[in-house]
Amino acid sequence: MNEKLILESYLDQEVEIVKPFDGPTIRFSHIEANDDGLRPYQSEMKHQVYSLWDRINNVMLQMPTGTGKTVVFTSIVRDIRKWCQCNSKESKILIIAHRKELIEQASNKLRNLPHGIIQSGKPQQLLLPVQVASIQTFMSRRNYETMRLQRFDFIIIDEAHHSMAPGYQKLWDMFPNSKKLGVTATPWRMSHSGFTSLFGDIVLSRSIEWFVNNGYLSNYDYISIARNSEIQHKINSIDRYGADGDYLEAELSNLFDKDKIRAELYKSYKQYAKGKKGIIYAIDRKHAANIAELYSVNGVKACMIDGTTPANERQELIESFKAGVIEVIVNVNIFSEGFDCPDIEFIQLARPTKSLALYLQQVGRALRISPNKTSSIILDNVGLYNRFGTPMANRRWHYHFVGHDEGEGFNDGSGITRDIVFDPQERIPDYSEGNEAMVLVEHTNGGKQIRTEEANNAVALGEYNIFRKNGLYGICDHKNRTLVPPVYEDMHPYYSGYIPFKQNGKWGIMLKNGTIKVKPKYFYIGPFIEGIAEVQNRENDPIYHINDKLERIE
Repeated sequence: MNEKLILESYLDQEVEIVKPFDGPTIRFSHIEANDDGLRPYQSEMKHQVYSLWDRINNVMLQMPTGTGKTVVFTSIVRDIRKWCQCNSKESKILIIAHRKELIEQASNKLRNLPHGIIQSGKPQQLLLPVQVASIQTFMSRRNYETMRLQRFDFIIIDEAHHSMAPGYQKLWDMFPNSKKLGVTATPWRMSHSGFTSLFGDIVLSRSIEWFVNNGYLSNYDYISIARNSEIQHKINSIDRYGADGDYLEAELSNLFDKDKIRAELYKSYKQYAKGKKGIIYAIDRKHAANIAELYSVNGVKACMIDGTTPANERQELIESFKAGVIEVIVNVNIFSEGFDCPDIEFIQLARPTKSLALYLQQVGRALRISPNKTSSIILDNVGLYNRFGTPMANRRWHYHFVGHDEGEGFNDGSGITRDIVFDPQERIPDYSEGNEAMVLVEHTNGGKQIRTEEANNAVALGEYNIFRKNGLYGICDHKNRTLVPPVYEDMHPYYSGYIPFKQNGKWGIMLKNGTIKVKPKYFYIGPFIEGIAEVQNRENDPIYHINDKLERIE
């Protein structure tokens, strides 16, 4: 006779159920694994999961957006299913997610492997050994009693940074002995608490920089408002937040859904991305509709989509976008997870957020590789890189997986340490000025060497070099890999982290990776000589000096 237990049901009623099966005995590190169709790094990560499953039940897997999380976990499903057919015929596999797009994506990757779909409006085929489920439908009052009696010995949780939500945590109550794998690009929570109450360990991928340099993610140009811009000052002054800890949407709409600010969005699109295929991330429905209208009246084939867009209409618009009939989709919280369109050429950020996960999911839409593009453009009109760094910033994912109690500050949960210096002369923003210039923050070229003629024009400065091409200046490293493309009118030698540069007739100072430290607004900034540089604000102003800490000295 099986031991009886009393567990709390979804309806908060006491029901008598049979103690869950302890799970099949399997040594995963010795499982017959089929790595066909996997890239080397995908195969490596799959086997790391198997090694951990030998010791613990619950494992998290982190892989950047666009590097094949779904490919990896569906390969795992195939390996497990083959083993179960010979050794544990009663075992079932559950893949669970929270969005329709993710469910469809997983189902498509499974292809010829028989599986059922547990989703509202679809007939259930629970006898099939693999199920792909919506967490909402799976945990609904209608289905809960049926689902808890199923024998899911293996559970895959897509976008597992959501797994701390109560609906997901019930999976641990319902199937305490199952092997679970949570996959995510961003093991990060707004509260900065971790995931160790559910997962015993995490498998970490290589960095986004590695994937770009090895051709698995797209090269890109990251173009943003400056750190001391009026828009950035306004964002930094927001002190109203929603229940999730992010900025209150009503506050964002009141501040940024303005004609002048939307005009700056279109201005930057026209300058850097006109004619390209892309996605714009807006604050709310009204903001998205206003942006779409502005772009449309200027001849851009644009539309908007949000959560209220009927499913059929949404699908038609997406298909038109993928086919190139629509150039730009303005969306509200739709294309941040599970949307796969590799030939996207640009994304534009028009919604401030405090969520690192949301930021990386959004910029990740531009980083998928495609035969039809060589590079992508990220237009950051709300300065998110000032909070989170660029996509290539080194993230301390294990630190966030474990969790910590730090709030905002020099390290605000982005996983990088930053030295943010804002203009001490705070001013009342005047958006009528219309002078929120965009600056190139980061340029990537996949780690390829610059051509020999460019290297011959380089000025040797040790680790970082200034090179000239077609009369313009850029920066490369000691291996002649381009760090900053040759787009500047003039540059002085690298010194102590800084490079004076000239853009549009004005001088400023950048870091070695192209990040703008001092906005180009000075008549002249000279080279650093023994740690001292000349500065002249305007043509007829007196010359003064700064030191290598960018402090004015007499």
